[in-house]
Amino acid sequence: MPDIRIQIEGADRLRKVMEDPQFIRGPLKNFLTRSAFIVELKEKEKAPVDTGRLRSSIMTVLQPFKAMVGPTVFYAPYVEYGTRPHWPPKGALQPWAARHGFPAGSLGDFLVRRAIARRGTRAHPFMRPAAAASLPLIQAEFEQMVRDIRARWSGHAI
Repeated sequence: MPDIRIQIEGADRLRKVMEDPQFIRGPLKNFLTRSAFIVELKEKEKAPVDTGRLRSSIMTVLQPFKAMVGPTVFYAPYVEYGTRPHWPPKGALQPWAARHGFPAGSLGDFLVRRAIARRGTRAHPFMRPAAAASLPLIQAEFEQMVRDIRARWSGHAI
């Protein structure tokens, strides 16, 4: 079998440009940052509010080549997905019961706990709908990133 070699002129220079961390890092970082904050704002818009603690816990953490968005309170998944019937700890729901018109003290706490033991809690999705609502905006940010990379590419002498 004959030995076939294909050589692309300028391939070494092209590789050097692509390996330059600054070449893509700027547009990629801008894309991740803007996209993450879009999702954060949508989650805050859609989060149910009682005391505001869930909404205020929603934040963005940026890392190189990665962004994470979401609430930091432990009960966020229970709000998002609901729960099956269970008995919450005694006294845990007394403040909630008082804010929502149940009898004061342990009676209100008991009534809410009993309802949860019978029916569980309803889901109040906010993270998944926020992600879905963010997709068109993230697509636009992606297209902007591609334009930024193209502009940088055209500025490099290869």
